Amino acid sequence: MAKHETLTCFRTVFEAVGTPDFEKELADAMGNVLDFDFITMARYSTREMPRFLIHSHTFPSHMAELYLSEFAASDPYLDHWRRTRKEGVVWLQDFVRDHNRYSHYTGGLMPEIGVTDEIGVFLPGVADSSVAIFFNKKDALFSLEDSQALRGIFDACAALYRLHIRSLLRVSPEHIDSSPSLGYPLRITNSAGSTIWVTNEWSKQEVPEAELECFPLEASFGLPERFLWTLTPKDLSDQPAAQTSTIENWSNQMGLTPREKDIVQLIFKGHSSTNIAHMLDLSLGNIKNHKGRIYRKLGITSERELFLMFFGAMAE
Repeated sequence: MAKHETLTCFRTVFEAVGTPDFEKELADAMGNVLDFDFITMARYSTREMPRFLIHSHTFPSHMAELYLSEFAASDPYLDHWRRTRKEGVVWLQDFVRDHNRYSHYTGGLMPEIGVTDEIGVFLPGVADSSVAIFFNKKDALFSLEDSQALRGIFDACAALYRLHIRSLLRVSPEHIDSSPSLGYPLRITNSAGSTIWVTNEWSKQEVPEAELECFPLEASFGLPERFLWTLTPKDLSDQPAAQTSTIENWSNQMGLTPREKDIVQLIFKGHSSTNIAHMLDLSLGNIKNHKGRIYRKLGITSERELFLMFFGAMAE
């Protein structure tokens, strides 16, 4: 793209600062530096499951549901954010060295949605969350030049994003409820503790002080007089002990044997049948036989149905 066209795109992004359209305009502008087939956008958290914010018509909503039910636990990007909380450009090929660890994602989800490669861009974190923009290719890999092109504009994009967040929190609070970056229950206070803004979700519920977390906004967004309060989720997906206990209780209720419970817990952690066989020192055929018995016992036919059955039970 010519330099003047790139500047025109980012002028549009600048004009969208403080509005609900900002993230989409930013994604479109960033996409001008590389060739891709479609964009998705999700909000990643250290405490909750990812939330899809924007996806094109080539990525239907049922695929988002499939990702959440079957593949989120093996998502290398979710693992990256929870381990590092680091903003920046992350190319899927950066994870190749840990391919086996993420094989359920790369060998399961990606062929299912017809994707061969993706590059993620993690925007500066707000509280414990980051909005990540993903550029996807269907029939080829991205090049090193593609990755470098995104890295070359990232600092400018991050600066615009910080300006956008500052504008939302200081100038345009009326847009907070519709902002993808701030789409969860929150309250904003000043240094004296007075409430400046609360989202609709927050105002609808009674919140004990013990369930609140406070994040100063000075270091990341240059707002020394602003503090962001969020709710502590009751079910923290990054607490393995609590999650394992819940899965074990459900498995007991379903009448699974000790070995079947071991396999179910590893499935929910995103491991493939091959990895499970290695971890339990069993043959791949043995694991497939165990999974077949689990499915018959539960009256299901796939891992996707297993996840849906579990999450359905937890929602009751």
